[in-house]
Amino acid sequence: MSPKGIRLLLVLLSLFALPVQAIDFERLFSPGELIEGHKKLEEDCKQCHVRLRDVTENQLCRDCHEQVDEDIKNRKGFHGRNPKAAKAACKSCHTDHKGRDADIVKLDRDRFEHKWTDFRLLGKHRSVRCESCHKAGKKFREAPGRCIDCHKKDDAHDGKLGKKCESCHDPKSWTQENFDHDKTDFKLRYAHKEVACDLCHVGNRYKDTPKQCVSCHAIKDVHSGRFGKRCQDCHSEKKWSQSRFNHDKLTRFRLTGKHRKVACHACHQVDKKSLIKRDKARRSKPRKCIDCHKLDDVHKGSNGKRCDQCHNVKSWLKTEFDHDRETDFALRGAHRKTSCESCHRAGEPRDKTPTKCLACHQDKDVHEQKLGKNCESCHGEKAWNEKVRFDHDLTNFPLIGQHAAAGCETCHESLTFQVEDSRCETCHADDDVHEKTLGEDCGRCHNPNDWLIWEFDHDQDSDFPLKGAHEGVHCSRCHRRPMQEKPRKRDCIACHKRDDVHEGNFGPDCGQCHSQESFRDLLMQRFRSMNGKTF
Repeated sequence: MSPKGIRLLLVLLSLFALPVQAIDFERLFSPGELIEGHKKLEEDCKQCHVRLRDVTENQLCRDCHEQVDEDIKNRKGFHGRNPKAAKAACKSCHTDHKGRDADIVKLDRDRFEHKWTDFRLLGKHRSVRCESCHKAGKKFREAPGRCIDCHKKDDAHDGKLGKKCESCHDPKSWTQENFDHDKTDFKLRYAHKEVACDLCHVGNRYKDTPKQCVSCHAIKDVHSGRFGKRCQDCHSEKKWSQSRFNHDKLTRFRLTGKHRKVACHACHQVDKKSLIKRDKARRSKPRKCIDCHKLDDVHKGSNGKRCDQCHNVKSWLKTEFDHDRETDFALRGAHRKTSCESCHRAGEPRDKTPTKCLACHQDKDVHEQKLGKNCESCHGEKAWNEKVRFDHDLTNFPLIGQHAAAGCETCHESLTFQVEDSRCETCHADDDVHEKTLGEDCGRCHNPNDWLIWEFDHDQDSDFPLKGAHEGVHCSRCHRRPMQEKPRKRDCIACHKRDDVHEGNFGPDCGQCHSQESFRDLLMQRFRSMNGKTF
C-alpha cells in the first residue's frame, strides 16, 4: 500500500473511534476557506449546501441574494435579462471555498456586454469610461440610470421641462434633440425649423409662449407698424425677406428690372404722417425716376428730368443713348468707355461741348503744343499711349536696330522731340569705355543692332596692321589718350621703351632685330655685319 493510502486508512480508523455526534462531516471535507463575504457562514454549511432535502442550492443562493432573485423573476438586470445567467446554476460562475481574497465574480470589463443590463449603451455612452457611472465602493446595480442623474449640469432648461431628458435628447449627441414640436399647437415650418429654442422660449419659458409673428419679428418690421400686425399677409415662413405682396397688381407702379430687388423701405420711407394716414401715404409715394434717383443724376439736371430717355430699369449705368447717331461726335475706341461727365460738365449745354482733342487732352500733351494741335495725326482713339502713328524714318535719323525698340524718352528727354545733336556720343557717352581714345565716331566700329557687336578691321582701317603678338593686345594698351586728328607716332619704342635693354643705343626701330611674334625672338640675319661677322 502506498503512503497516501496508509494515511487515509488511519484517518478513517480515527473517525470510527469517535462518537458519531462529535463528527461534523461537512467541515471535515471542506475544500477550503470561504470568501470574505461568506466567512460568517463558514460554521454553518447548511446555509449553502443541502443534504437529503428537496431544495436546490440555487434556491438557497437566491434566498440570500434577494435582489438577484427579484431580477430573475422580473427579467431585469444582468441575471434576469441574460438567458444563460437566469437558467444556469449559481455555482457554475460563482464558486466558493477559494479563500478570503478570492474574486468569484470574475467580471471582464473589456468583454462585458452592457446590453444584458437595464441600461443599454448607445451613442456617446459607448465611449464613456466605466468609472464615470460606477463609483468605487458601490455595487454595479447602484449606478444611476436616469439621464438627469448625470446630465443635471447640462440641463439648460433648469428643470422646467421635467427630468425625462430622453423625451427630447438623444444618446448620439446631447445637442441633437428629437422633440416633435408639431405635436404642440405651433408647428415649425421652413425657417422656423432652424431657429434655436431659446430665441422663442426666452428665459426657459415654455408656457403661454406668444404665437403671433409680430411677437418675435417686431424688431424686423421696417414698416414700423404701418401695415398692421398680420405679417403673414406679405411674409412667409420660408424667408422673412421674401414677401408675397404683389406690387404689380396691388399698386400703380410695376416693379421691373432692378426694381424687383430693391428693399421696400428704399422707396417707402417711414414718416410720422404715414403712421396716422397709411392709405393716403401709399397713394402719395413718388413714381418719377428723378424722385428716387436725384442723387444718381451726375448731370445735375443739365439733361432734364426724363431719366428714362437714356437709362433703363435693368441697370442705371447701362444707358440707351446713341451718341453716334444723335450727336456729331461718334464714340470710337476708348471714348466708348468714357463716362458722360468726363466731357459733359455739369450745367453746360450739350451743344457747346468741345470736340477737339486738346479740349480734353491738353493736360496729356507732353509736347507743349510744339508739334501742333492735331493730336489725331499721331495718336489713336483706342489708347492715348498705344500705337502712336508717328513715322520716325521720315526724319533725318531713321530708327534701325536697337534704336527702333528704344522708348521715345530715351533720346527725347524733354518730350518736345526737339533734338539738335544726333551724334552717337550725345547719347552713348556713358557707354564709351574707350574714353574718347578711339575718337567720337562710334559708328566706325559699333552698329545699331547691338552696342557690343562691333566690326573694326585694324588692318584695313588703319595704317598699323596687327600681326603676331599684337593681335591679342587690348585696344587700351596702345590707345591711352584721346585720339587726335593727326596720328600719333607709331615707333616700337613708343610702347616698348621699358623692354629696350639697349637703352636707345640701337635707335627707336626695334623691328630691325626683334619680331612681332615675341619681343625676345631675334632676327639672326640682322646680327651679321656686311662682312659676315657677328656683333
